[in-house]
Amino acid sequence: MRVIGVLLLPGTRQFDLGVIGEVWAQDRADSGIGPFELRLCGAGRSATMLHPIGQVKPTHGLAGLAGCDLVLAPGRADPLAEVPASAVRALQRSHAAGATVAALCSGAFTLAAAGLLDGRAATTHWRLLDELELAAPAARVHRDVLYTEENEVLTSAGVVGGLDLCLHLVRRDHGAEVAAALARRLVMPPAREGGQRQYIESPLPTRPSRAGIASTMDWALARLGEEIGVEDLVGHAGMSTRTFHREFAGATGSTPGRWLRGQRVRYAQRLLEATELPVERVARRAGLGTAANLRRRLRDEVGVGPDSYRRTFRQRDQGVTVGEWSSTSTSS
Repeated sequence: MRVIGVLLLPGTRQFDLGVIGEVWAQDRADSGIGPFELRLCGAGRSATMLHPIGQVKPTHGLAGLAGCDLVLAPGRADPLAEVPASAVRALQRSHAAGATVAALCSGAFTLAAAGLLDGRAATTHWRLLDELELAAPAARVHRDVLYTEENEVLTSAGVVGGLDLCLHLVRRDHGAEVAAALARRLVMPPAREGGQRQYIESPLPTRPSRAGIASTMDWALARLGEEIGVEDLVGHAGMSTRTFHREFAGATGSTPGRWLRGQRVRYAQRLLEATELPVERVARRAGLGTAANLRRRLRDEVGVGPDSYRRTFRQRDQGVTVGEWSSTSTSS
């Protein structure tokens, strides 16, 4: 039996706690998974308010973290909320005694408060990365991965990244067969590697106020499959090259060439999600020319190739929680 302790603090995210419960609190002995002992550890055994609704009563005080093989810190509604000194000491003692300590999403800030991220790799939801760098200046914050692991301290990006992390821990400590059985029960693929990138939406910037730039962007978006380049954008806008580049950068924060490539990649992503077109035809329709160029550009943007990307998002439509990405965040 493996003993898992969960640190309950005010404002613990209900979803994170639910993920932990699905992985370690369900009786799945009939599938060869477990048994596990799950301890909900809070200060004083009083009920802990969850976010966004509800409350939960701890099964143990903070002393219950002692003797656990794994200690989990779920995210909190306010990642920067104070972590009580008693909780900090309990985390430090657990790790010093040999327990693995892992954070889901914004739970990384709880580990930061205990000094457990100092000198180690860490990540969190992409919207909180700047704040994590401030909260843990001695950590090496990775900005585009699903989870990190170093010296028995793990962190994850976003709520779905937390599920990936939990499944990784099961696979690491109990083997691929047990992890695969659990993944089947959860209706999700058995492995997404921690080094692959968080899937971050990159919406178009606010529509530029200058009519020439805005109309040129609209014109280009309607012609992504055509052989248009930056010089064509300049010609459509009716500006000098220098003026167009200056105005475009001021309106979008990007260069025209980088913006055009990004829009073509995003169009290719939509085609991969919504159609069965071969990769070669997707590349041509998105204006990327060849399948090899599409693969290179897609890996640069999101860290995976078109086949893996398609499996992820086509499977999502068919009811699978997440898809399998073969290479190196969800709302917070």
